[in-house]
Amino acid sequence: MKLMYCAHCHDIVKLFPEKRFCKCGKSWGHYLEDDSTTVQTFPSLSLGIANPDFREAVAAWQEEPKAWSPSITMRAWINPASEPDVKFVEGEPLADDEEPPAGGPEA
Repeated sequence: MKLMYCAHCHDIVKLFPEKRFCKCGKSWGHYLEDDSTTVQTFPSLSLGIANPDFREAVAAWQEEPKAWSPSITMRAWINPASEPDVKFVEGEPLADDEEPPAGGPEA
């Protein structure tokens, strides 16, 4: 599963085949027809969650919704700009007082 993190408003949006925008509207992204590759604006970040971990964590939580357990944890990461199944397009630049993500799609 891929999510998009907006560097402007810090919103996190689950991506679908339909273009989706963050809360402030400055970042957008969507899945391509292969249901694996995403296109999104930079300087947003592409977040990944391991699908099997997510399914197992949800199932564990449903069994014991009031208990904490390592079973409800999952792997998540920021996809690097070099990731072949994440395509970045130019988005709205950050204001001078906003911190950019390190690197960038050209790094």
